[in-house]
Amino acid sequence: MFRSKKNIVIVWLLVLGVTFILSSCNRESNSVVKKKSTVHSLPLTVVMNEELPVYYTTIGSVISDNRIQITSRITSYINEISVREGQQIQKGDLLVSLDSSDIDGAIQQAEAAVNKSQSALKDAQIDFQRYEALFKEGSVPENALRKIRLQRDVSQETVHATLAALETAKSQHQYILIKSPVDGVVVERQKRAGDLATPGFPIISIESEKALLFESFVPESQIQKLVQDDEVTVFIDALGKTLNGHISRIVPSGDPVTRSYEIKIILNDMTALLPGMFGRVQFQVGTEISPVIARTAVVERGGLRGVFVVDAEQRAHFRWLRFGREWPDRLQVQSGVSPGERIVANSVSLIHDGDLIRTGDRDE
Repeated sequence: MFRSKKNIVIVWLLVLGVTFILSSCNRESNSVVKKKSTVHSLPLTVVMNEELPVYYTTIGSVISDNRIQITSRITSYINEISVREGQQIQKGDLLVSLDSSDIDGAIQQAEAAVNKSQSALKDAQIDFQRYEALFKEGSVPENALRKIRLQRDVSQETVHATLAALETAKSQHQYILIKSPVDGVVVERQKRAGDLATPGFPIISIESEKALLFESFVPESQIQKLVQDDEVTVFIDALGKTLNGHISRIVPSGDPVTRSYEIKIILNDMTALLPGMFGRVQFQVGTEISPVIARTAVVERGGLRGVFVVDAEQRAHFRWLRFGREWPDRLQVQSGVSPGERIVANSVSLIHDGDLIRTGDRDE
């Protein structure tokens, strides 16, 4: 009996001891919280939604909208090609020299034909004049005079025909020297010296630098969101800068394999652009509603970026945020805060969880 009462006393002593310890810890904890609850005078702002553009980005290249394939107007062997791939050329520069032997021979033949026809016409004119005089004297019949007149007329037509053939032969000589019709750059040589140049088959290809476009391809899921003349931005890697432009043409026929559509873009600044340069184009394909906060409200804690949200009791609580697009002065919030919540507009490193925020006349 005595031992049982002794055990009960021990149990009660233990309970009282634990209660005293817990009470002491609670008082100590409260004193610590109260000690760390600093008051800050800082402005607040309310998280608001904004209508933001939605972009689709794809790659592309600078191309020439005026690619010219230089061909020969005549059939002849190539003596010399005066330019090489990548060479800058000006309008009127000599590109190709062709062999003129055949044309020179044709000109000589035409000249000989002209001389022969002119001699024949001279004889026919003399015969006609003689027969005409004899006809007036009554020495020859009218039928004979008519035949002589016909021979003279035929000789005149022959002279006209040979002169035309001579002009045609001489006109072919201008095609011996092929010159550039535009300013540009040589991008390909399809033939070499000694090859036979024939009409319709290219010798070299030139791209004009005055008609440059940016070409890209957009999948069919996005093509309906684009409209001709829409403003776009293009970043050219080689130049390291962003250029403004607009959609010039949307080719309405898609590639059956890639299911993509060709887009041609005119850039506002052509300075230093060359055909083949790589770039990235950004199309606006719609808008979205999303919270946006000022960059000054963002603070970093333990490697995480977030903001201090202020509750109804004016206490600040750090909340980690997930950000989307960023601009120099503000950021898009994808998750972490909702529109209408109050946050510290200018966060400082001295704020801690639970601190009181006094806004004064800057609360908004």
